[in-house]
Amino acid sequence: MKKFKFLLPVMLLVFVACNTQESNKEENHDSHQQSEMKHEQKNNKESHEETAGKVQLDNGKKWKANAETITGISNMASLVQNGIAGKMEAVKLNDSLQIEFKTIFDKCTMKGESHNQLHNFLIPIKGQLEKLKAGNTEAEILKEMQEYLLTFKNYFE
Repeated sequence: MKKFKFLLPVMLLVFVACNTQESNKEENHDSHQQSEMKHEQKNNKESHEETAGKVQLDNGKKWKANAETITGISNMASLVQNGIAGKMEAVKLNDSLQIEFKTIFDKCTMKGESHNQLHNFLIPIKGQLEKLKAGNTEAEILKEMQEYLLTFKNYFE
């Protein structure tokens, strides 16, 4: 019985110490996860704004795009075609393209990797629109944009 009285406090001490260590591990893990999430959100925000990777397929399959995105890309392709054909003046064309581009972002309901891949696709268009707005050689940029917009169907459906 004396051994039991001695062991009971030792066992309680060990139990409390183990629980405290486990609790600290969980807190550290939670803190680490929160830190990673903040870092990921920051990276997502940055990539959302300016940087993009190369568009990739979903394990060899096309990504599902929302209807508004498909319509927006189609509208942009039509506008570019009208610009190439000389049916629209440069300022009106640029304004219309900017509106369609903004609408695609505003109405984007895609999530996860398909969303990331859509942004990878859209960021080069933003660069082309900036060149167009800056007054660079319009015909050259429109042709480049037309070719690029046609690749949308290679990655999205």
